[in-house]
Amino acid sequence: MVKFMGYIFSTIWFPPTKGEEVGKKFLEVAKKFPPDKSLGKTLFPAAYSRTQSGIKAISMFEVKDGKLEAALERVNEVLAAYSEIEGVNSTLVTMATLAEALDFVGLKPPE
Repeated sequence: MVKFMGYIFSTIWFPPTKGEEVGKKFLEVAKKFPPDKSLGKTLFPAAYSRTQSGIKAISMFEVKDGKLEAALERVNEVLAAYSEIEGVNSTLVTMATLAEALDFVGLKPPE
């Protein structure tokens, strides 16, 4: 299992005309996938903005050490539920903590 205590950052874009459908899907997904604190914690469940390409929704999850694989699987399941809606697109990015990023290049963070 991968040792990683970083972040999962997900973004969903959808047309404004799909707002109600996406909102209903959010309520459905929230019931089906309640927070799983064994994997980490949600830093923010969703923040929305209007962009040139439609509505953009972002969320960020802090992953517990060694739980990256399971957390990614869960977030992918959530994103898959939204992909059932025509016009919805998403991305998923993992981000390392500063300490991990420094460790990747052989440095230690200041104490």
